[in-house]
Formats: sequence, C-alpha cells, structure tokens
Amino acid sequence: MANINDNRTIKINLLISAAGQVFIMLLGLLIPRIMIGGYGSDVNGLVSTIGQMFTYVNLLEAGISQSARNMLYKPIAENDRASVNHVLSLAQKDYNRFTILYIIGVVLLSFSSPFLINTNIDQRTIFLIVVFEGMAGAVSFFFTETDIALLTADGKGYINNGINFVSKMIGYFARIILAVNGVNVVILQITYFFISILKALLYRAYRKKKYPWVNIDKACHEALPDRNAYVITETAWVVFSSTDMIVLSMFIDTAASSVYSLYNLIFTNISSLMSTVYFSVAYLLGQTYFKSMDDYARMHDSFNSVFVGIMTIMMCVCSFMAIPFIRLYTNGVADIEYVYPSLPAMFCAVQLLSWSRYVAGNLTGIAGYAKKTSGISLIEAFANVGLSVLLVKKYGLFGVLFATVIVLPIKIIYCNYISDKVVMKRSSKKTLAILGINAALFITSVLASRVLSFEPAGYRQFFMLCICLFFLYGLAGLAANIIVNRDMIYTIRKLFLSKGD
Repeated sequence: MANINDNRTIKINLLISAAGQVFIMLLGLLIPRIMIGGYGSDVNGLVSTIGQMFTYVNLLEAGISQSARNMLYKPIAENDRASVNHVLSLAQKDYNRFTILYIIGVVLLSFSSPFLINTNIDQRTIFLIVVFEGMAGAVSFFFTETDIALLTADGKGYINNGINFVSKMIGYFARIILAVNGVNVVILQITYFFISILKALLYRAYRKKKYPWVNIDKACHEALPDRNAYVITETAWVVFSSTDMIVLSMFIDTAASSVYSLYNLIFTNISSLMSTVYFSVAYLLGQTYFKSMDDYARMHDSFNSVFVGIMTIMMCVCSFMAIPFIRLYTNGVADIEYVYPSLPAMFCAVQLLSWSRYVAGNLTGIAGYAKKTSGISLIEAFANVGLSVLLVKKYGLFGVLFATVIVLPIKIIYCNYISDKVVMKRSSKKTLAILGINAALFITSVLASRVLSFEPAGYRQFFMLCICLFFLYGLAGLAANIIVNRDMIYTIRKLFLSKGD
C-alpha cells in the first residue's frame, strides 16, 4: 500500500490528474457548443438538467464512499490488510443494498421527469434519456465504487483518473460524432451506458492484478459508521449546488437553464480540475491526521493556502475573461441571449466560497463530526432551495445565484470553527488570514473588471490574455499566501523536493 512520504506517488497523482482533467475540460467545453448548434438550446438545457437531476440519485454512493475512505485511512497507514478487507466488505454490502434504492429512484425519475420539465421536447425522448442515464449509474454504483474508494484512500487516485480519462474521451468523441451527424439524442445516453460497463471491467481487472489479497466478505452484516450522516451531508450539498438549474427549468424554461449551464460549464470545469487534483492528494490529510496532529495542522493550512489560493487566482482571471469567452463561444447562436455581464462575478463568488470550506469539511469527517455537520448541511440546503424559489420569478438567473451566495457562509463558518477550535484546539487567526487575503484579492479583481474590459478578436488572443492575467494574478496570489502562511513553502518542499522514506 502507498507510503505517505512516497514523493513519486504524489507527483504521479498530480501530473495525471491535472493533465487528464485539462484535456477533458477542453473537450467538455466543445460539447455544449456542438449540442447547441446541432440540437438547439432546448435540447442542451434538457440534457444538462437531467444530468443535474441524477446527481441527486447518485448521492446514495457519495455517503458510502466518504465513510469508507475515512475508515480506510488508518488501516492503510498501518498496513493492516485485515481491517482494509473488513471496511471494503462493509462498503460493498451497502453498495449492493442501495443499488436497489437507486434503481427505484431511476424508475420514479423516468416517469416523473416528462411532466416536471418545461420543454418542447417529446415525453418519450425525455423518458429514454433518463432511463439510460440511470442504467449507466447503476452499473457504476454496483461494480466500481468500492474499488474507487480503495484506490483513493491508498493514494492511487491516478488510476481512478486514468480510467476516468479513458472513459470520458470515448464518451466525448462518441458524442461529437453522433451530434455532428444528427443522430437522435437518446443514442448518446445509450453510448454512456456501454462505457460504464467498460469502466467496471477495467476496475475489476486492476484490483485483481494489484490487490490480489482483497477479499470481500459477502456474509458481513455490519454497517459503515456515520454512513447515514455522510449521505445526508452529500445529499444536502448536491441539493444546494444543483438547485439553480432545476429551479430555472421548472419555474422559467429549459432555455434559461441552457444559459445558466453555459456559464456554469466554465466554473464547474475549473472546479472539477481543482477537485481532481485535490482528491488525488487528499489521502495525505487523512493518513497524516492519524500520525501527528502537529504535522496535520501544518498540512491543513498548506492545503488551504494552495487550493483556495489557486481557485482565487482562477476566479480573478474569470472575472475578466468569462464574458469574452461567452461572446466567442455563442457567436452565431441567435435563439436566446447568452451575454449577461453581471453573472461571472456571482459564479466566481460561489466557487471561491465553496472552496473556503473544502479542507475544513474534510477534517470534520475524519475527526468524527459527520453527524453534526450533516445538520448544518441540511439547513444550508433548505435555505438555498427556499431562497431560490422565492427569488427566481422576479430576478431569474440572478435570483438563484444570489440565493447561493447568501447561504454559503453558513457552513464555511461552522466547518472552520470545528476544525480550528474543536479538533486542532487552536486560534482561528491563521484560517481567517488565509481566507481573508484571498477574498480581498478577488474583490479587488472584480472591481478592476468593472473598469477594464477585454474584447479578444479570436480564441488565440483570448488564450494569450488568459495566460497573461494568470501569470500576474499568480504572482500576486503566491505572494499574498506566503505572507500569511509561511508553512505553505515548508510543506510543499517536504512533499515534493525531499527524497522521502
């Protein structure tokens, strides 16, 4: 199993996760443009909305995975194979049981979606898209998620990222070919179903080769501790993060959802890139926690500085370049207006606020505060849904985004309080300094974007401007974070420049 000081593993995780996600992100930006051009904004909005709906159903997996990963950190750090097998058996038992609930959810969603979504697309098409999207999820849920949890906790995230990269590449190229040739949109979903089967085969083959000692006990009758709390937390988060598009589809129309999805595409791709990199090295946090609290505190602050800092830099660039990108991207699309200059700042704020609790939220789970955190997550989710419904009719896109920005600080305050005061038993000054300096840099960037704007003539000029801005804000962000957290340099040097054990 992976050694926490294995610098080679850390570097491979980062390289493969970042490079693969960048390539996926670039192709992912191409797909909606093809969908809009080939099928129109209505179909693009429909497919995006159904995808968001399934994030709710997929929550059954999220709670089990997080619980399993947190339980695996300690036995993996101690090289206790018997305990690893025990945790994997608990996880697989829960996956098997909840697959039935997943399928029930797919059936209910497939019959209700045609009546819930306000669109001109026929009900049979909506039904079939939901069915095949759900079948793909069921295969993943039953056959691959236990292996993914093991690989993530063991520092082998690069295997997960590699398999995910291959499957997404196949899916994207298939979607491009089918969309360009005007093939029925239902066939796209059938393609993803077969890709999910391929993923399951790849994971099973890798586990048998690299982990021949893994033995899933089918007779295991225990349950993962805090599993239900994680399910509640993940459910609340996805309700929180996915509410906007669904509310727009239900209370306005799928064309408005298409506008939202296009802006959201920029920011979810950036967040996905960051998440892929983060989770490829997050095992360092879990394993360090069970070895040394002093070392953990340093790593905790360093993760905050690095990931919140990088997200701040990216959001500063987006505050200038999101609208120029939308103009280039939707050039020639005339069925609906896509350019709204005030939207990028709000989307940027959502991402920055969300990442301000990533590391602290991870610690609340590792330290055993999942149940308490789940209550805060529910409050946050219900508040967001209520405000979104209240504001959407009058303010549309701006209303649902404003509701998200208002509610996000609730969990930020709670998670960072638990992390600093309760778990690490220290002052919150370091956390406040890290989050505060990055927030100040972002606010300065938003104000500057109101005065200075760019109108690139094409994509080449657009990317050159992005690179220049990223370089400038990168220097500013690095300097700001070093000033408030000098431990960041120490941790980075220890992880990447030392020879390890």
